[in-house]
Amino acid sequence: MAAPLSLHHPPPPLPAENPLPMRNCATTTATNNNINTQIQPHPCLLSLEKCTTMSQLKQIHAQMLRTGLFFDPFSASKIVAFCALHDSGSLPYARLVFDQIPNPTTFTCNSIIRGFTNNNLPRQAILFYQLMMLQGLDPDRFTFPSLLKSCGALREGKQLHCHSTKLGFAPDAYVQNTLMTMYSNCGCLVSARKVFDKMTNRSVVSWATIIGAYGQWDQPHEAIKLFRKMEMASVKPNEITLVNVLTACAKSRNLETAEQVHKYIDETGMGFHTVLTAALMDVYCKCGCYPLARDLFDEMPEKNLFCWNIMINGHVEDSDYEEALSLFNEMQLIGVKGDKVTMASLLIACTHLGALELGKWLHLYIEKEKIEVDVALGTALVDMYAKCGSIGSAMRVFQDMPEKDVMTWTALIVGLAMCGQGGKALELFDEMQMSGVKPDAITFVGVLAACSHAGMVDEGIGYFNSMPNGYGIQPSIEHYGCMVDMLGRAGRIAEAEDLVHNMPMAPDYFVLGGLLSACRIHGNLDAAERAARQLLELDPSNGGTYVLLSNIYSSMKNWEAAKKMRELMVERSIKKPPGCSAIEVGGVVHEFVKGDVSHPQSSEIYEILDDMICRLKLAGYVPDISEVLMFDIDEDEKENELSLHSEKLAIAFGLLSTAPGTPIRVVKNLRVCSDCHSAMKFISKVYDREITLRDRNRFHHFKEGSCSCRDFW
Repeated sequence: MAAPLSLHHPPPPLPAENPLPMRNCATTTATNNNINTQIQPHPCLLSLEKCTTMSQLKQIHAQMLRTGLFFDPFSASKIVAFCALHDSGSLPYARLVFDQIPNPTTFTCNSIIRGFTNNNLPRQAILFYQLMMLQGLDPDRFTFPSLLKSCGALREGKQLHCHSTKLGFAPDAYVQNTLMTMYSNCGCLVSARKVFDKMTNRSVVSWATIIGAYGQWDQPHEAIKLFRKMEMASVKPNEITLVNVLTACAKSRNLETAEQVHKYIDETGMGFHTVLTAALMDVYCKCGCYPLARDLFDEMPEKNLFCWNIMINGHVEDSDYEEALSLFNEMQLIGVKGDKVTMASLLIACTHLGALELGKWLHLYIEKEKIEVDVALGTALVDMYAKCGSIGSAMRVFQDMPEKDVMTWTALIVGLAMCGQGGKALELFDEMQMSGVKPDAITFVGVLAACSHAGMVDEGIGYFNSMPNGYGIQPSIEHYGCMVDMLGRAGRIAEAEDLVHNMPMAPDYFVLGGLLSACRIHGNLDAAERAARQLLELDPSNGGTYVLLSNIYSSMKNWEAAKKMRELMVERSIKKPPGCSAIEVGGVVHEFVKGDVSHPQSSEIYEILDDMICRLKLAGYVPDISEVLMFDIDEDEKENELSLHSEKLAIAFGLLSTAPGTPIRVVKNLRVCSDCHSAMKFISKVYDREITLRDRNRFHHFKEGSCSCRDFW
């Protein structure tokens, strides 16, 4: 608890009973002029002005003691000011000197208070102020700003506010501005606003302070309203004001105001300094205007690490992961070292690309550069390893973390669920609760997905029902989607349909798509058509629905209905999103699309591909031509179409570029088709390779001819 402040302020001295007689003004003036022309600074004071070290200061101090100059309060205050405020000074020495001064001035006290504040010693600053008051020394308007900056507790701040008011300094603009800052830092925005509203003369600093306070406490809309009032009051903003406004714009995604600020900077010729440019870049990135942010970034003559981090993270948010990694390469070339913020953004890029080797390299970089692995960075590492299929590494990072939050636990639970290790995911969920970490809504998405992939339907239903009463979490549409997927996987299509019908919210594409996929696996055409109708009502232009329903018709030999669905796609100019598969070899990510011939090694890739298909057929592989969209070509052409799928090209490149027995990892942006899934199982057996394929829904770990998904995905 903060020590209470005591106000011991002596009354002002009474007028002297026998004032000195008035002297002749002309004589006095002449005498003063003669004295002024003769006064020269003492050599010690001149030396003090040139002093740069404590060793020099101590020599000057000794000389001043010998000559008696030290006992002049003004001269002594110079010694204290150097010790308290100079970069090479010494606060303990300043206190010793202060105790030797017979009549210290307020300036001397202010120097020590400022020294404590500047050196992040707030407790000592407050205690020294108490000593100052006990000794009857009068504070002035410069005393309180430093003290208010040292306040970490609201109670202390209010006491100092009372002192400043009693002593008559409350109306001072400098004091009022620091009062607003103090109240804001202590979380009392209401009091900060009261101080602002009572000000009679609001400077640009006052406006900047209150705008920054509202932005700091997540009230960006009010901050922007205040900026509008500032404009109406004809107060011209300075750079700090504009940075605070842009920070509020970033939090509220207010692109219009940010563009007005940008225009104001251009028109006034204020110039784009580093901090101001960085704030503007941040707004553009938060509002999705990444090209505008990149233009500002490229035009900057000097860039600090904060600017690099904003732009790298902007590219990650824009899903331009390769460009984010490219920027990091540029950083390294010019000698700028990344920090934990840089690493977290880059690890997210690796996670989306499935670039495990690059993620491992970043992990080594973190260790080599001794970058602090806080909870956020540790969670990013766990998430990267888990979503790149390296669960063992994810577990090791997780276990090495001294502190874990709910996001850390959730990242590993979701990763285990995606990799088909539902049992381990549920064990981790129990361990999480025993450690005292309360699960959130995202944790339950992972738990329900784990139950779904592990076929633990009854357990999943139990977890779902426990959410509202046991954890105070109302199931969202994501949780209902997991339940539909779980019931559908188990073949309980009717129950899944009932759940969709009784949901408290309208089903989305994820929910209905899960139901449609379950109908495909279990051959339930009636339920599939009902789900497809709802999906087409929800999004008539989504090609995935047409394709999936067409495949269901084809699997049931209903060729006419399948053909009709394909014709409907052509009639409505609907195209299936292009599939894209990525494979990382030697730290470089190679991407392929269907029938891709853009790769420099295309000829060798297609040779490997032809040989691979032949060897698979000898092992018993039969292409599933029902997956082919075209009906006007023969079976050989359909088989050729299947062989050109992006994941097969990626696997062929992996076989070409890696040593025998090396695991192959592929990431695909869409759900893997049944033919490619079948082919992967044969490849893992024929070539004796472990293959990890991450599609839009989950991981598939192929080994010795089988898949971890148990042919349900």
